[in-house]
Amino acid sequence: MGEKEKLEDYLKRSVLFQDLSEADIRKISLLFEIIDLPMGDVLFYEKDRSSDMYIVLEGLVRASLFDEQGNELVLAELGPGEFIGEMSMIDELPRSATVIADEPTKLAMLSRKAFMKVVRENPEIAVNVIKGLVSRLRRTDDMVEALAFRNVEGRIVKFLIGMGREKGSFDNGRLKVRKMVHKDLASRVGASREAVTKALKALIFKGVIEERGNFWLLSPDAEEELDP
Repeated sequence: MGEKEKLEDYLKRSVLFQDLSEADIRKISLLFEIIDLPMGDVLFYEKDRSSDMYIVLEGLVRASLFDEQGNELVLAELGPGEFIGEMSMIDELPRSATVIADEPTKLAMLSRKAFMKVVRENPEIAVNVIKGLVSRLRRTDDMVEALAFRNVEGRIVKFLIGMGREKGSFDNGRLKVRKMVHKDLASRVGASREAVTKALKALIFKGVIEERGNFWLLSPDAEEELDP
């Protein structure tokens, strides 16, 4: 499948454009520009003033926040078919996170000017944008809740269950999640590497998480087995 065909397919399945006709999808796809982002390169930094929106066609990027010491909190990983940058495209405020390529990545870029033209011609897209932003906001609320009210063990279990349901598999009723280095896991649960290492040892000792080769196994209901 070529780049344009892949883009049209993602547009058809996206929350933003799914209600449009095939003719309109084809027309809108011509407004996108295809760009390549090498692994490790930054698409944009937090606080940057830019307003383009992107769709991942191939590869993987992560959206992160960094503190003054360079510690990273990963807000989301975004793969093929997912959108990036729609908030700044709508309100023209600075970027809310830094986006970095975790793999060689191909993106389709739509300028704010082109998007606003599309919205004027297809007002139903505005409603779909609201739905997409609400979905992102709910995921952010989940992360804030985990950081504010859960200890490190609880954060790890919540994250692994979410990752397992999205990208993992099942092994005799338990979620099977590929192991991560402790530094990467720490950046996703808002804790130090040392705290994550200690918490993982405790979870394995309690039997909440089982190690098997390159994977972690845990019950889909593991959150209920932990104290808040």
